[in-house]
Amino acid sequence: MASTTKPAAARIDPTGPILMWTLRITSVIALLAAWEWYGRKPESFTIAPVTEVATAMWDGFASGDFGRALAGTMLTMVVGYVIAAVIGVGVGLWIGVSRYAQNTIEPLVHAGYATPVSLLIPILGIYTGLELRGRIILVVLWCVFEILVNTSTGIKEVPPALIDVGKSFNASKFDLYRKVVLPAARPYIFLGLKIGVGRAIRGAVTAELLLSAANLGRVLLGAQSTFDIPTLLAGIVLTMLLGLVLMRLASFVERRSLAYRTA
Repeated sequence: MASTTKPAAARIDPTGPILMWTLRITSVIALLAAWEWYGRKPESFTIAPVTEVATAMWDGFASGDFGRALAGTMLTMVVGYVIAAVIGVGVGLWIGVSRYAQNTIEPLVHAGYATPVSLLIPILGIYTGLELRGRIILVVLWCVFEILVNTSTGIKEVPPALIDVGKSFNASKFDLYRKVVLPAARPYIFLGLKIGVGRAIRGAVTAELLLSAANLGRVLLGAQSTFDIPTLLAGIVLTMLLGLVLMRLASFVERRSLAYRTA
């Protein structure tokens, strides 16, 4: 009797994930060790050892300064991101399906997409003020164009054959877009939303540094003005960790949504 074996492509190597995590952990430990070694050299006064940075971060959370700053930055980022997502997906869908919008709105979108957002900070300071409203608008501008362009591109890239199949079943225009066009464009839309998360973090911190000193931006500027290197680096590391967590969360939501679509 012939023996059956699984194809090589179907076999799962259990050492793969173990090796991956081993490399990741080893790389992080090596980076922290090199950071600690360099930070303790007498001539490296601009780089604090990682142990001092960790102590500064602990003290910042213990005093409540980091917690309040993080909450304020998250508020700015989340509100701005939600507004940008609603506008970006909505207008992107309109551009994707409307010839009129492609001829009138899309050129303006491309111009805005190519314009450095930092150039608009002086104007925003004049017309929106330096408080929360101005910071939220800056976050919206940081991420709305990325979401909008990806959404409109996804709608345009839907294969015509899929639309023809929907029409052959006498689907209404609403059902055609809801059941055919949107599911086909979903990878593009979620890609734009995921990239928008990272840009929202950058926009929030940029607004707090350049538009008005607030939240994490105030922590960073205060540490810079007093040459408190451990606190300055702790604020930077905290911002990086926030970005890492939120980007991982966005990737998880993207995978689950696309897996649900194909299930």
